[in-house]
Amino acid sequence: MLKNGDIIEFDRKKQFKYIRPLGSGGTGDTHLFEDELTELHFAFKKYSPKNIDYLEECYERFVDEIKILFNISHPNIVRVYNYYLYPESKIGYLQMEYVEGCPIDEYEYDGWGKDWDEVFREVILAFEYLETNNILHRDIRPANILIDYFGDTKIIDFGFGKKLKKTERDGKSVLLNWPVTNLPEETLHDGTYNHQTEIYFVGKLFKSIFAKSNDSYIFEHVIEKMIKENPQERYESFFEVSQDISIGVLSDMDFSEEDKQIYREFAEKIYSKINYYIDAYEPINKIQKTIEELGAVLRKNKLEYYIQDNSMLINCFISGRYNFSLVKNIEVKLVEAFYRMFIALPEFKKKVVLDNIYTKIGTIQVELEDDDIPF
Repeated sequence: MLKNGDIIEFDRKKQFKYIRPLGSGGTGDTHLFEDELTELHFAFKKYSPKNIDYLEECYERFVDEIKILFNISHPNIVRVYNYYLYPESKIGYLQMEYVEGCPIDEYEYDGWGKDWDEVFREVILAFEYLETNNILHRDIRPANILIDYFGDTKIIDFGFGKKLKKTERDGKSVLLNWPVTNLPEETLHDGTYNHQTEIYFVGKLFKSIFAKSNDSYIFEHVIEKMIKENPQERYESFFEVSQDISIGVLSDMDFSEEDKQIYREFAEKIYSKINYYIDAYEPINKIQKTIEELGAVLRKNKLEYYIQDNSMLINCFISGRYNFSLVKNIEVKLVEAFYRMFIALPEFKKKVVLDNIYTKIGTIQVELEDDDIPF
């Protein structure tokens, strides 16, 4: 009988058929295999560093990569399926999704797949997701951002990645493999590498790609702000980049007039109920969490004409403290209409709607509490 805490070992062997090598790097090689039962292809990354002087350090980094990938899930980040570690020999294998495609700098838009503006949005969304989960990639270069044959972007290779602690903002002692003419000031002066630094390198990557073409791109102004060497002039977060991308997109994209009207009425109601933020403006910025919270609000007010507690609705979007209006005049049917419209949208449109809401309510003033009362 199984008891809590029992260690169970599955020792049945799985058979994989070798196909071909995929590439090699400083810490090992990647090969393509086929699972003979499912007939699916997988990329296996073998940890086997070329420089044995850093065997222990690189092995720990390989384990860190496993931990990072097993704790994230995003359509534009490579998926991991399993790992096999042999600590005594300092050898390991990471079984991952096989991405059949090309490095981002080799992608050519042929008029049928995703254009460069769509690719740019996908990359920003992926890095915003990493930022939300306190993960630094730290090896941003064309070979680590792939475009598959469906036109989808995939971020790969977290061998230099770092999971930051909740109180930690920066990563130190970083090996930057992607060449740029100038480093951002925070890295150049004191070796700091944070999410703002990642913004710089993602911007530089796209700047380099776009420089090869005479075409114009609607997000060029965003990229110019991303690559400011002075961090004071650069975006502070990928969340900010995402918001700038979404500004104006709501009207340009093919949202129906009915959807746009529902959005405007709903956003205006939320805006009108927040008097001010206390100490800081803290948006949730998690699509699934907002959907779940909105569903809970509707269940708890199903038999009412108006939402009975405005804070329940505000909490679907804000995680920090705020002062709010107690007036009950947000109709349940409006919240339900917004909820139905929102959940029916594809993922990127959901992000555009949320970014527009956050841009609107982000203009509400913040007031600082200044007292010595401990609690």
